[in-house]
Amino acid sequence: MCALPNSPPALTVDVLVGDRYVPVMITSSPTTPFAFSSATATYTPMTPQVSTALPAMMVADGQYWTHPTVMSLPMAKSTARAGNVVVRPVWAHNLREEVELIESLLRRFRYAAVDTEFPGTVYRPKVPTYALTAEKKYALLKANVDELHLIQLGLTLFDAAGRLPDLGTGVQYVWEFNFREFDVRRHRHAQESIALLRSKGVDFDRTRRDGIDAAAFGPRLRKLLRGGLGDAGVITFSGAYDLAYLVKMMLGSGYKLPATPAEFESVVKAMIRKRLYDVKEMARRCPRDVDLRGGLDRVAGKLDVRRAVGEAHQAGSDSLLTCQTFIKIRERYFVGDDDLTTVAGIVAGITAC
Repeated sequence: MCALPNSPPALTVDVLVGDRYVPVMITSSPTTPFAFSSATATYTPMTPQVSTALPAMMVADGQYWTHPTVMSLPMAKSTARAGNVVVRPVWAHNLREEVELIESLLRRFRYAAVDTEFPGTVYRPKVPTYALTAEKKYALLKANVDELHLIQLGLTLFDAAGRLPDLGTGVQYVWEFNFREFDVRRHRHAQESIALLRSKGVDFDRTRRDGIDAAAFGPRLRKLLRGGLGDAGVITFSGAYDLAYLVKMMLGSGYKLPATPAEFESVVKAMIRKRLYDVKEMARRCPRDVDLRGGLDRVAGKLDVRRAVGEAHQAGSDSLLTCQTFIKIRERYFVGDDDLTTVAGIVAGITAC
């Protein structure tokens, strides 16, 4: 359990509602994170916008690691393949077997790259994100994550050299978990984001029918983290939303994110308890003449990293590209342990500018 400090006074943010901006009051209420004024009695879905210029957070815990051998378990049927990398789709029917397989690999593959896919964002600021205070940036993240549901989680396990599990087959594997909570017919979403995910192969009828119950997966994720998932580092790219959705899932569907960035930092520390490396922040700290600005695909392309399987906005594929980009940027610009330590715990999108 996380003991949180007293919440601060309410905060007002200008948010686009329909075709106009209106003030939205953010409070610390556990059941109603946003209280609308009388002028905001109704709202409609809005264009998705996830900032890559949000602030970041310091989280660093010391860990001790060992290197036992890899076990091999039966393989899931794959729906995506390229070269020698296979994405292992995880649904309700094979969740137990795949989690047990992952558990058997954790002590050798001590890094974990994650990516999430969700229904876009339905709150966005009136002004450019960089012009917002850290509190208002976090308030928008909180509003979106509190209201929306996770659709996919991509997971790539790898070792310090960037090797992936091959289960003795000569083929390397990453995972893609599919969740059932989001109902495109009932739940708010950004229409553009849903159209994009459909174009990438997400079947929203199947996720509702065959997807994993997030309430059942949350305890399993907590167990994986206790058992060594990401012991050497949890890797994200502009990972604020990724971490927020993971925390929400681990603490239950009724959980509302804390009211302030500092409180959120405390919750992430308590729940993840790993070194965090955000590739977006690592890219920002590279020499200016390198110019590693932009999204994941652009940064990867600048580093000559090519997507090994799947497409952008497929969670398994994006988690692998995050892994590969982390390895390449570390090799080029964070050679020594001291260099890497300078970015450990800094996540683009949470509390540090």
